[in-house]
Amino acid sequence: MGNQWHDIWNRRTASDELLAGDWQDVFLRLKELNGFDVVDGGIPLSSLLAQYERTKELLRLSAGQSVFEVGCGAGANLYLFARDGIAVGGTDYAAPLIDAARRVLPGARELSCGEADSLSTAQKYDAALANSVFSYFPDEDFAARVLTRMCEKTRGAIGLIDLHDVEKKQAFHDYRVATVPDYEKRYKGLDKLFYAHAFFEDFAQAHGLRAEFPAIEMDGYWNTPFVFHCFMYRK
Repeated sequence: MGNQWHDIWNRRTASDELLAGDWQDVFLRLKELNGFDVVDGGIPLSSLLAQYERTKELLRLSAGQSVFEVGCGAGANLYLFARDGIAVGGTDYAAPLIDAARRVLPGARELSCGEADSLSTAQKYDAALANSVFSYFPDEDFAARVLTRMCEKTRGAIGLIDLHDVEKKQAFHDYRVATVPDYEKRYKGLDKLFYAHAFFEDFAQAHGLRAEFPAIEMDGYWNTPFVFHCFMYRK
């Protein structure tokens, strides 16, 4: 990931008080730490929980199994999986976010801080997940290395959520300029990586996987029109 994004994510911290209380409140605070707008008219809790249930279904996970998340941030998604009796592990390159994840997930198998393309593949999981992470990668070569690690990390499905669609790149830019004051100035140097579906189809074919692109509805999330989701399965 670019250095400017790295600096932004490493400035996000959470106090013990922020991570205490009702599980729904803790989950929303973790999501907010991960960069999601969940306050003052942001994504409603019901939409986030519906997305989680659909993701769990697509990853073919149930209690007693395990999932590893690349770019887990503060552990919001893993927090829900753990509540459902699924063993969890994750990695993120922002040390303060991993610290928060360790506090809310004391029973995690592993929570490491480092670059996604060098994550350890020693421990294996039943599924692997990356949510709104691949668009922060520097280029497709980096993304391919991360996908290779995810293949080695899991015995089962791989889920990639919120991949920015190259066919929607101009529409995304126009929307952001229209809705964010001084967008060009505020986000200078903070580019996102946009993908074609074919990138994931080609990777899947080369690694003996089947790629699917399911629609996941996310009411209240402004980014939905500009992204797609990819799930890969062993043949």
